[in-house]
Amino acid sequence: MLLTFASVSALLASALAAPAPELETRQSCPNIHVIAARETTAPAGYGSASTFVNLILQAYPGSTSEAVNYPATGGNSYGTSVQQGTQNVANQINSFNQRCPNSKLVIVGYSQGAQIEDNALCGGGDPNQGITYTYPLITSAASNAIKAVIWAGNPRNSPAETFHYGSCTAGGFDPRPSGFSCPTYQSRIRSYCDASDPYCCNGNNAQTHNGYGGEYGQNALSFVRARLG
Repeated sequence: MLLTFASVSALLASALAAPAPELETRQSCPNIHVIAARETTAPAGYGSASTFVNLILQAYPGSTSEAVNYPATGGNSYGTSVQQGTQNVANQINSFNQRCPNSKLVIVGYSQGAQIEDNALCGGGDPNQGITYTYPLITSAASNAIKAVIWAGNPRNSPAETFHYGSCTAGGFDPRPSGFSCPTYQSRIRSYCDASDPYCCNGNNAQTHNGYGGEYGQNALSFVRARLG
C-alpha cells in the first residue's frame, strides 16, 4: 500500500505531538512527596500520621502524598502485618523514586507504621516479627531522595538512638538491640516517644501514644523544614 505525502505528514505530526511517557511523568512529579504509614487497626489511609502529613502538605503547596498499603492489623496477625508492611514501604518508596527521581521524599510513620518504615530503611531484621533478613530494602537512589523521616510511637524505639526525641528512657515493646544504629538516616530521622507511652516505652497511658500529632506536630514540621532547606 502506498502512502501519500499527506498521510506521511500526518503520521509524522502525530508522532511529534505525542509526549514521551517518561518525560510526561517526570514533568508531573512534585517537588516534595510524603509517604506515610498508619498505626495498628487504623482504617486505610494515614491514621494518626495525618496530622504530620497535613502540616507538611500545607507548608509546601504543590506537594503530594500517599499512604502505605498494608494490613495494619494487631493480635496474632501483627507479625504478618509487619512483614507485609515492611516490604510495601520499600516497594512504594522505590517505585515512586523510579518514576520521579528528582522529587524529595519525606517519610512519616505512626506506631506500627513507624516500625515497618524503621525495618525497611534501617535493616537489621525484626526477628520478633519473623523478619530474619538484615539488609535495608531501599535502593541507593531512593535513599538519597529521602530528606526527612518522622516517626511517632515507634515500637522499635531505643533511647540510645541519637534521633530519639521525647521523655522516654526505656525501649519499646520490640526495641532495637543495644548498640544498633541507622547511620544512613541518622541525621534525617526524628522519632518521638514519651515515658508514659506503653508501646514505644514502658508507660501505662495509651492516650500518650495517640497524642504525638498534637504534642509534636509543629516540632516535626520545623525539623522537616530544616531538612528540606
